[in-house]
Formats: sequence, C-alpha cells, structure tokens
Amino acid sequence: MKRALTFIAAAATAAALLASNPELVGHRGSGYGVENTADSFRKGIELGYRYLETDIKFTKDTILVCSHDDTTERLGGKLALADATLEQLQAEELRQNRNGIDYTGRICTFDEYLDICRDGGAIPVIELKYTAGINRNDTSNIPRLIAILDSKGMRDKCVILTSQKNCLEYIRSNYPGMTLQFLTGKYWANHFDWCVENRLDVDIQKGHFDKETVDKFHNAGLKVNVWTVNDPEEVKAFTEMGCDFITTDRYTEKTANN
Repeated sequence: MKRALTFIAAAATAAALLASNPELVGHRGSGYGVENTADSFRKGIELGYRYLETDIKFTKDTILVCSHDDTTERLGGKLALADATLEQLQAEELRQNRNGIDYTGRICTFDEYLDICRDGGAIPVIELKYTAGINRNDTSNIPRLIAILDSKGMRDKCVILTSQKNCLEYIRSNYPGMTLQFLTGKYWANHFDWCVENRLDVDIQKGHFDKETVDKFHNAGLKVNVWTVNDPEEVKAFTEMGCDFITTDRYTEKTANN
C-alpha cells in the first residue's frame, strides 16, 4: 500500500510538471555569444527558447540598440551609448567570457533583434531600461518604440518588461492590448494591487517568492516569470511552483537530461 501511495505521489508530481510546462525565456538572448548580440539571439533560437529577452537604449543618433548598460565598458568597449552614434558603436568589437569561453560580437540594433525573433519564430521580451524618453520622468519616446513594433507587425506578438511603473501605466493606457510584465524582486507584495489594477503579469527575481506568491498572482488572473535560473534543480522547483515563464541563460531540456 505504501509503495502504491508513493507511486501515485510521484505520478502526481510528474503530471503537475507537465501541466505547468513553463516557457523558457532566453536571457539577453542566451548565455552563448556576447550578450544582446545577434549571435546570442540566434543561439537562443537554436536552443529552442520560444521567448528572447533583451534590453534597449537609444544611441546619440536616436537609434534603439540592444544593451543592458549605458556604456560598452563591461564588454570591452569605451563608448557611452548616449554620446556615440550607431556607426561608432558598431565599429567596436565587444568581448565577453561566458562559462569559460571567450566570445566577440558587435552591438545589435533593435530592428535586427526583432527580425531575428520574427524569422526564428521567437517572441520578443523587451526590457525598457532608463534611456532618453523612456524613463521614470519621461515617456515621450514610447510611441516611437511602438511604431517600430508596428512596422514589424509585432505589437501584439511581444512582451514589454520593466521596473519603471510610469512606463507600464503609459503603455497600458495608450496601447491597452499589449502584454506587459512588471519587473520586481524582494518587495513584490508592495506592488501586487497595482499589478492587478493595471493587468500586469510579473517577473520576480528568484529567492524572493514561493508557491503561495505564484498562486496569489494566478488567482488574480496574472502570470509569473522568474529570473534568472540556470540550475536544473531550480528549474524543477520553479516548475513545481507553477511559474509560467523561466528566464535562463543556458538551461534547456537537454540540460535537464544530462
């Protein structure tokens, strides 16, 4: 009887894992290649990620590019994005060591990123970093961002992600049908009612929530993403919690089976 109950419990756990089936989101494309570059995005598609996350900022000549930082220094460059043209930025060779492998690459434009996602069948997850006209004090360039998405036919085929609440409120008010996620961490509970009011899914840093948190958002009709998870055991744990998305640098189903 005890063995039968153990088998039933194991089967129930397996069924729960299959039922939740979280989507994998490639963090800054993937952990292969220099982050936020075309190579990294294409590798993310090769790995099977249905969603590809990036960060965007404006250059001096007001071109949106994929970059987490305000400068290229962390990746071996010398330029500040706001003070350099796209031509100057793309002349730099970016370098990054990831998991013991040295990679090189060039800065990627937002347009190119969208093309890679569209051609590879991936859904863009666009994190709004603080940049000109897209920040906590100024939303004047958000229509320009939406116009680019419209030109690619991707306004309804993307996710906008940010911790900048006013940007999310602006988009929800002016472009009500878009899929939005609020980026948060330890203090997610302080923003729960606001997320419900504005119909915002949530992306919570790992280590700051549990299954009750996931259930709370699900009961409000909202989805939960978690960042950034690479360990197979952690992926399993967040799957069991019922997370809808898992943002990762390098986890794949193949990883789990090795």
